[in-house]
Amino acid sequence: MGFLKSKIHLMFLTAIFILGAFLRFYHLGQSPPGFYVDEAAIGYNAYSILKTGKDEYGKTFPIFFRSFGDYKIPLYIYLSVLPIKLFGLSIFSARFISALFGSLTLLVVYFLVKELFLKKGDRLGLLAMFIFAVSPLPILFSRMALEVSLALFWLLLALFLQLKSFAKKSDLLLILSVLAYALSAYSYHTERFLAPAVLFFVSLILFWQYRLDWKNCLVKVIISWLLFIVLLFPQIWLFNSTAGQARLKSLGSQESSLKNYLSQYFAYFSPRNLFFDPDPDRQRSFPQLSVFYPWMCLPFLIGFYLLLEKRERGVGKSIIVLLLVLSPIPASLARDPFSSFRAYPFVFPFILAISLGIQAIYSLFRKKIAFFILSFIVVFVSLVNFYRNAFILLPKERFNDWSYGYSALVEKLTDGSFGEVLIDDPLGTSYVEVLFFQHYPPKKFQKEQLPVDLKNYYQIKEWPGRLSWDKFAVRPIVWKRDIYTDQLIVAKTLAISESQAKEHFLTKAFVIIGPDGKVIFNGYLTHPELKKQDDERRLLERQ
Repeated sequence: MGFLKSKIHLMFLTAIFILGAFLRFYHLGQSPPGFYVDEAAIGYNAYSILKTGKDEYGKTFPIFFRSFGDYKIPLYIYLSVLPIKLFGLSIFSARFISALFGSLTLLVVYFLVKELFLKKGDRLGLLAMFIFAVSPLPILFSRMALEVSLALFWLLLALFLQLKSFAKKSDLLLILSVLAYALSAYSYHTERFLAPAVLFFVSLILFWQYRLDWKNCLVKVIISWLLFIVLLFPQIWLFNSTAGQARLKSLGSQESSLKNYLSQYFAYFSPRNLFFDPDPDRQRSFPQLSVFYPWMCLPFLIGFYLLLEKRERGVGKSIIVLLLVLSPIPASLARDPFSSFRAYPFVFPFILAISLGIQAIYSLFRKKIAFFILSFIVVFVSLVNFYRNAFILLPKERFNDWSYGYSALVEKLTDGSFGEVLIDDPLGTSYVEVLFFQHYPPKKFQKEQLPVDLKNYYQIKEWPGRLSWDKFAVRPIVWKRDIYTDQLIVAKTLAISESQAKEHFLTKAFVIIGPDGKVIFNGYLTHPELKKQDDERRLLERQ
């Protein structure tokens, strides 16, 4: 009987993992639509490391990647070198690491829950794994070439290994745990705060749990912290540099009050933000879907109460409450009223609360078959709704939020029929989109840029926002100069009106159309001789 139960348990574990991985890899290169500039920057810098061992500026294996002057955390970029090597430079290969580690996190969630709740960990672990597998936000963040899924994987793995190291009195597991905490801090900015905080407070909790052997525990805590500091020394060394301080600029202004901070902090516990309203940032949610599905709200409230009640207080509950308290802190310090991206580690304790709530509801059903039938219907409807939002509505409604159209634009520009090309961009960040889809040789690009002071690489504050290479330039249009240059000007629809095109003798060479049938980019050819003749005619008329 026990063997049969274990076989069934393994079958469910495998099925949930396959489902979760499928939801993360299915049409990975097509949804989200387009390819956002931060994704392109990560992908192209990984390509540059692969080809030259240097980033786009020529810095050899940097600790922070300068990129647009935001100094990206490095681990995702370095790990992306392998899929780009295997699959070539593409949207799929750039997003591969996020989808892979988002899928592997399913297994970590299962084993971590088992370790936290030993007596009822098997079923609760499967349930938490399933909630993580099908919830909208974990799926979305696993489908983006951004760092949060990778960072969460290392953070949860580190916590699991830390628990195991104390339970089994294993120094090797403790070392691996500290290494995983360090890797999480090298994955995303939020974990630069959370990793040391979780390591410290969980050590205290475990120190208390194993207080009968307090001398051994104290030695473990001290050793783990020394090792962690050694591993993070490069970040600590650069903390006061421009690179180390780059993301601190997003923190609240000096006028921010304690009241405002607390308001933003408790926004991460709001059922409205968690279950009903999409994230205000249109890149951080699917249309009409929040962090979790609306039906998960009631189990969450029940589970939240069970976590906070004093009965059965154990190590597992203490650690989950600790994660609940710590996870929103970095995000609540920023200016955004609610940012699921910065607070992404909060999904784990919330998933635990939802799972505990579902277990409590299950215990109320006399006829268990009724519970399973109802659950099947609710989950089936949720997944159908998810498919509609993720693969039908998202590409149609939010493609503009994902820098859609650059792949088609580059294909149009590289057919050899155009000379000099100016791409109008007030921010200048779209250069990396063109480089990415061109597969432009990084070594060649590095030589074509103004020299960067590599000795003071991490102290560079300014970012030019105006780049040029080969026959391409990315910058804002300078009307007094650019209309007198024989070139192609690429601009979005609002940048150049029809009256401006007529006035400056610009003729339309092509258009790039979006999924809604509307124009995203216009390509205009300049006619400087006609423009000069018109200027001369106007000058004569004035005289």
